[in-house]
Amino acid sequence: MNTEKKLSKAEKIMMVIYGTSMRTSMLTMAIVATLEVCMLIYTVVNPSLFGPYITKYRLFYIALLSMALIFTGLSIYAKKDLRQRFKIFDAANPIWVLFFFAWSLGITISDAVKFRTIDPTVFMTFSLVVPLSFYLSAPVYILIVLIADGIMLYYTAIISISTGPMINLFIFFIFQLVLGVSFMILKKKLAERIVEEAENADIDVMTGLANRRVYEEEIQKIKEEGVMPDNLTYVTIDLNGLKTVNDTYGHVAGDKLIIGAAKCIEQCFGGNGKIFRIGGDEFVILTTAEHAEMDQKILDLKKAMEKWTEENDLTLTTASGFACHKDFPDLDIVGLAKEADKKMYESKADYYSLTGNDRRKYYC
Repeated sequence: MNTEKKLSKAEKIMMVIYGTSMRTSMLTMAIVATLEVCMLIYTVVNPSLFGPYITKYRLFYIALLSMALIFTGLSIYAKKDLRQRFKIFDAANPIWVLFFFAWSLGITISDAVKFRTIDPTVFMTFSLVVPLSFYLSAPVYILIVLIADGIMLYYTAIISISTGPMINLFIFFIFQLVLGVSFMILKKKLAERIVEEAENADIDVMTGLANRRVYEEEIQKIKEEGVMPDNLTYVTIDLNGLKTVNDTYGHVAGDKLIIGAAKCIEQCFGGNGKIFRIGGDEFVILTTAEHAEMDQKILDLKKAMEKWTEENDLTLTTASGFACHKDFPDLDIVGLAKEADKKMYESKADYYSLTGNDRRKYYC
């Protein structure tokens, strides 16, 4: 059985957020890299424009280009491994955001000091691109914006002789908070919905157990691992007399029987097994219980169903079969399933023999 630690819901949500942000982030980095290459070429084509600052600008463009390439490389490297992607982006995103805030702020202040006029367009525009391209929690984003805008406000007050730029800065600051924070909250809510829908896609609506799709994925994992877990036991369970209940009392009563069986099975096997509803009245359990323990669990299941029968107006019984890998070391998961099915059908045949309630006679 696959022993990989399950992701928490919070981890799944963060991974979805990073996954949906990754394409935009990579596009942003591709644009940055392209611009830096163009600027480096331009320093060669027209070096006189940069004057004595040409070396500084070239180093700056090379640094930006290098960071964009590193980010893109990390994105590609972590593309398939969700856990690795989560760890990389969780650590890298704040660094990239701080770097580009500092970059845009530095460019604006440098130009302001040099030309004695301030234009916060680059800084402000980038501060709104951040929520689109990266993921930060709203409090972290607000803190960075407050600090960066405070610095910008300080230089605006020193350099500008009119109040116009300060008013524009304040208005843009409101836009930063409202639009930036709103977009980050929207991304999180969208990720929560995606995770919720994905989790619901794995659940059988009637019983709340894992459905056939999850069962087939689990079987496929075991096949791909190539080595059967020594402690694996395959259990198959099928309701007795469901067709008779459906024909006599209706499908509502039949559904009640299925739900009751699911509750009893979960009560007995939920602690150390993965339970699946793979068909109408068919259940499969992949558990670590060994033969002696399984005999007891089958008895516990019978008692649980007897109690359920006493509390309801329907009779609940099941046919079951199990096969432990230790008892059949040469069988793969498919062979183990067939062996468990074989025993389950023998159990069902005993039920038919005792009750005379053989549904198969209707099809002869």
